[in-house]
Amino acid sequence: MMLSVEKALKLQGERLAFDVTAPAPRAEFQGDQIGFDGEIALHGFMTGIGDSVALNGELTAQLVSPCARCLEESRLDMRVPFDEIFVRQPDADHPDAYLFEGDQVDLTDMIVANIAMNLPMQFLCSQDCKGLCPICGQNLNQGSCGCDPALERSAFSALKALLDVKDDKEV
Repeated sequence: MMLSVEKALKLQGERLAFDVTAPAPRAEFQGDQIGFDGEIALHGFMTGIGDSVALNGELTAQLVSPCARCLEESRLDMRVPFDEIFVRQPDADHPDAYLFEGDQVDLTDMIVANIAMNLPMQFLCSQDCKGLCPICGQNLNQGSCGCDPALERSAFSALKALLDVKDDKEV
């Protein structure tokens, strides 16, 4: 996603509004488990400061990922504020600044970084998602499965059974 900053570089110090939308970047988030639905939009202000351009505003995108509890599709509307600097040369005063040439800045790396930093710990289809039955795998949001909770086995129950063997076999 490219943004022309020619006007900001000419009108130094002035706050100029911008609005851009573009297809979502091809970035892999969490092993490609997270995708985008629709376009990404950025709106905000740009200000020319010498040979650099400051951008601040908000990024909006809709993300799609499996629910961490029930594996159904979940959607998240992201609204991420940003405040970034684009420079022509690496600058020790702004080590996190993005580089640009000419009168266009490529917003792709900034978009990916801001989305990645603001991803939730887990995606949920709803806050009260009941998840899957650990015994039969039934989606508990769609109804009870009838499994006996006493039958639930832990991941280590097979190892415990080996220790419970009463004969002289070596384990």
